[in-house]
Amino acid sequence: MRTDDFIRELCKATGEEYQDVYIRGRRAGWLEAEDELYPNRDISRKNVARILHMYLLKVRMVPDLPDISRASALKDLYDCRICANHVAQVYLRGLMDAKNLMKEGEFLWFDLDGVDEDAVVLSQIAEMKDVSCKAI
Repeated sequence: MRTDDFIRELCKATGEEYQDVYIRGRRAGWLEAEDELYPNRDISRKNVARILHMYLLKVRMVPDLPDISRASALKDLYDCRICANHVAQVYLRGLMDAKNLMKEGEFLWFDLDGVDEDAVVLSQIAEMKDVSCKAI
């Protein structure tokens, strides 16, 4: 899914007006300039996490979970220090899953730069609509 398609689907699912969303979203703090600059780029998992988390925080006013220590099970959590909290928040709320890279044992990998199938991304948006203050 492209970045613009993701934002359009998020708007549709939440009743957010799409027209001028990039301006309003940046002003409100849930979108960034890169979203508008690269609307045709496939949206990475870390950018899905960032947008979902910031939408929850800035628009829906859902506070951050205070303890994200359980998210440290993700081996690549701090590979992107800027997006670590975004990833932790959506992971701990059950909005986005990790991948277990080992057949036996556990090696959880978020896959920050990976791209999910459109159906998966749409389900993440749908799940985000139901978030209050729950955590897994």
